[in-house]
Amino acid sequence: MVALTVLHARNPPPKHRLPQVTLAARRAYPPMNEATATGTTLLNWPLLDKVDVKVNEQRKDATITYPKELKRCDGQRISIVGFMAPWQSVDDLSTFQLMPGYVGCYLCKPPSPTEVMLVRQKQAGHPWPFAADAVRVTGTLRLFTWESQHPAHQEDFMYALDEAEVHLYTGPDKPDRAKGD
Repeated sequence: MVALTVLHARNPPPKHRLPQVTLAARRAYPPMNEATATGTTLLNWPLLDKVDVKVNEQRKDATITYPKELKRCDGQRISIVGFMAPWQSVDDLSTFQLMPGYVGCYLCKPPSPTEVMLVRQKQAGHPWPFAADAVRVTGTLRLFTWESQHPAHQEDFMYALDEAEVHLYTGPDKPDRAKGD
């Protein structure tokens, strides 16, 4: 134990640093706040977390009940504020996961299935960069059903957001990343 302490004193482990918003992200995602937001329905994570999922282990399926106000938004343009997380590629976030909190390390509690949305951005012919700050995403909401052939639902995502536009969120209630990030 003493040898390890001395070794760390001489060669401290590198400090874990999460990426900041890059210049590329600032160029790709213009800022948005409530004053510049357009007339879409603004959803929040507490509403999404009200989805009732009852898993039946014997039949290997689940019963999903969506709140009425969320069911009304299925197929509609909505906006939601959250944090990006890579889905298939760190280099191109044309498809990414959106979560209510910033997940920056493997020790963090993983989100529940009702706290993750798969977002597919409008394609513009270039790779979309990662943004570490809060973003407001606007797109068409698709709720999971067992019959759905949507790629997000085939990957067991409860929610998908298609043809999405992403903006760095600058509103007064902007969520912050967790301390130490």
